[in-house]
Amino acid sequence: MGKKVDRRRFLGGSVVAGVAAAGLCGLEEKILQQALAQGAAGKPAGRKGAAGGEMPTGKLGNLTLSRLISGGNLLSGWCHSRDLIYVSKLAAAYLTEEKQFDTLEILEEKGVNAIAVDQMQVHIVNRYCEERGGKIRKIVSVRQDWGGWGKPNWEELKEEIDGVIDDGADTLYVHGGYSDRLVQADKPANLEIIGKAFEYIRGQKLSAGLGSHALEAPVAFDKAGIAPDYYVKTFHHDQYWSATPKDRRKRFCVDGENHLDHNEFHDNIYCIDPDETIEFMKTKEQPWVAFKVLAAGAIEPESGFRYAFEGGADFLMVGMFDFQVVEDVVTVKRVLAESLDRKRPWRS
Repeated sequence: MGKKVDRRRFLGGSVVAGVAAAGLCGLEEKILQQALAQGAAGKPAGRKGAAGGEMPTGKLGNLTLSRLISGGNLLSGWCHSRDLIYVSKLAAAYLTEEKQFDTLEILEEKGVNAIAVDQMQVHIVNRYCEERGGKIRKIVSVRQDWGGWGKPNWEELKEEIDGVIDDGADTLYVHGGYSDRLVQADKPANLEIIGKAFEYIRGQKLSAGLGSHALEAPVAFDKAGIAPDYYVKTFHHDQYWSATPKDRRKRFCVDGENHLDHNEFHDNIYCIDPDETIEFMKTKEQPWVAFKVLAAGAIEPESGFRYAFEGGADFLMVGMFDFQVVEDVVTVKRVLAESLDRKRPWRS
């Protein structure tokens, strides 16, 4: 009588066989294949060796952070999926609490000492630190509740800030979508609310950053004389298939309406003006944390990381599944070890 095979082992073995049959040979695929094989055997994935050594670091306020920072979206399965309707459900099913904790543990073991999370995700990181003794830094985006962006209110924003600080945030920045919408409304009072947030956060002895997808946001605050301690701005090149053509890009389109016209925005581009972003950031002395540097998975790490660092970014915020961490760490280290054609000085 044949040996009984449970569902977990069958599925794991089937996926491993599929990966091998497809002839995938990149580092990420090899890591995934190894992780799946170990998972199918009921063993935890190994987390030592492949990306050993020190991660290059910089300063963000009084924090010493790895140049590669984990993005938080994938921790909860919040995926930019373009028009693939199953991706978010697949990610949410994959990211059990155990997998979330494993991912955070791998990040720390490979030298990534910070993760940027939404205010709704702080509890995940806190539970990980409590249960597994993690020390990963929390860079937390703050905003009013999703439904309140059309009516900006300082007291509501302050309440969210207080909650995040109570939960142990190491630094706070204003959520990119939130600041974009407040600037898009073109009301000076909206900028004043964010300026008040910066001062309040600094009063709690923490640094305060400005997040944005649209370049109009940092430009508007610059003109108003409201300066953050650092910028969190999307930045990637457009050399990938699904990028919106330059002549069809519309201001503030990111996080906007998804169109069926292939030449319009459909969750497929996150920095519509990289050249202008480079020029603006050249003038800023504050650190710049670039995010969406791989256009949510459309750009190869080697290409995206090099472009972002050479374009002037001081830190890269990159969403990573557990099987992507090693490749991304190795790639960042390799890029930083080589001669970079940077026009902007390192600001941290």
